[in-house]
Amino acid sequence: SAGGGGVFATWARNVLVAECEKDKSSGGSSVGFDPEGLERGAKALREINKSPHAKKVLDLAKQQEITRQNEAKQKEAEAQAMAQQYNIEREKVHWNEQRKFAQQQSQQKAQIAQYEDELTRKRLEVEHEKQRQRNAELVSMQEESNRRIDMEKLKTEERIQAERRATEKYRSELEKDQIKVKAIAEAEGRVKEHRENEDIFRRELILKAKEERNKAVEVAK
Repeated sequence: SAGGGGVFATWARNVLVAECEKDKSSGGSSVGFDPEGLERGAKALREINKSPHAKKVLDLAKQQEITRQNEAKQKEAEAQAMAQQYNIEREKVHWNEQRKFAQQQSQQKAQIAQYEDELTRKRLEVEHEKQRQRNAELVSMQEESNRRIDMEKLKTEERIQAERRATEKYRSELEKDQIKVKAIAEAEGRVKEHRENEDIFRRELILKAKEERNKAVEVAK
């Protein structure tokens, strides 16, 4: 096979180089062609090839290399799947947070508008009632009318003040809620930043896995 031939070719080159180096260390010339060293290398290869264990050694080396490459590919695929799933979940969380925040703002605005409309309606009702009472009292005694007008003014002012206090209290509670929402958003932003840092770390792991796989492929060549 192609993988077995590559392993055997590497083995053959190593044997030839060893024979040439042996010839140099024994006083052979380092310049020009050395037929004796080449002959010894070829002879050694023939002896290795004739060995009954040569095929087993070659098959074992080939199987180990295949196993190493498969493990590297599996690790890379797992890392990519984990990174993809993490990105999907992060996007889901991000859009859910944006949607919830938009809903909260919309609800708060609607509540404020409804409350202001209610206050306006109540004020109009109060003024209308005051005018009606004034017209009815003008028919009767002027002094009684004035006294009732004064009493109604006082009651109206008290109701308005009470409504104003209630409005201020409501606005204060809304501001507190908005501060809480802002704090939650900031905390979620920090969580998002931490998750993005984790994503960078995962990408670095993927790159390292690719580098290890490339090294394994280079070793196998």
